[in-house]
Amino acid sequence: MPPTAESPSVPAPPAEPAFRRGLAALRGTPPASVENPATGRRNSGLPTDADPPLLDFDDLARLSPPKLRRRPLLIAVGVLLIVIGAIVAWYVVSIVKDTVQVVAALTTIPRGSVIGRSDLTTVEIRPDPLLQTVPAADLETLVGSRAATDIPAGVIVAPAAVTDRLPPAAGQAVVGVALSVSQMPATRPRHGQPITLVEIPRDGAGAAPATPAQVPAIVLDYTELTDQGLLVIDVTVPKEEAAAVAGLAAEGRLAAYWDAE
Repeated sequence: MPPTAESPSVPAPPAEPAFRRGLAALRGTPPASVENPATGRRNSGLPTDADPPLLDFDDLARLSPPKLRRRPLLIAVGVLLIVIGAIVAWYVVSIVKDTVQVVAALTTIPRGSVIGRSDLTTVEIRPDPLLQTVPAADLETLVGSRAATDIPAGVIVAPAAVTDRLPPAAGQAVVGVALSVSQMPATRPRHGQPITLVEIPRDGAGAAPATPAQVPAIVLDYTELTDQGLLVIDVTVPKEEAAAVAGLAAEGRLAAYWDAE
């Protein structure tokens, strides 16, 4: 018999891996069929008894996403922040709950000046037994009173800083003095400031005395310069000197000076 050439063998395509077929089965899609050239049949790709098992529980565990690891340090920090927030909230609530409204100076109130409504305001503070205050409900009762001391703006008004007794004090008298710019310093006196009034000798009365008469006084109030360039100052002087000071002021024979404070 003549020799016959053997048909060349065509290698079969590699079978689809089992895990791919298993995934396709799990997803509900049929695996792709492959035609075998040697037999002319199409392989459906479905697993058979000869194939290894599709997927077992170990394979599923390996394919599942990894579990998140807990970080105890971050959990502790979060708990600590929650506790701190609760403490701060409690502290703020306790402060607001314990505050009271009191009267404070909105503007600077010089000593001896009349207190107006626009000079006062109210603020909230924590009560202190050592701090003397005026309740906010009594604010209107301070209007029209006089400041017994200098009250700077923003300072809590103490009851002792306000007086209803108008000057002068006992043994004092109030006198108005008009001074020209040449009879006083360029700076204005402040309310309650001590000044000294000095007698000016009359023209043609001869030589001025070596020691002119001086009268101590305290400024109550003053006006702006008049059209004549005069500054009118209300002062308190000793009662026994009031008549002489008033006479000299009427003649324009008074000068004044005050020390810087």
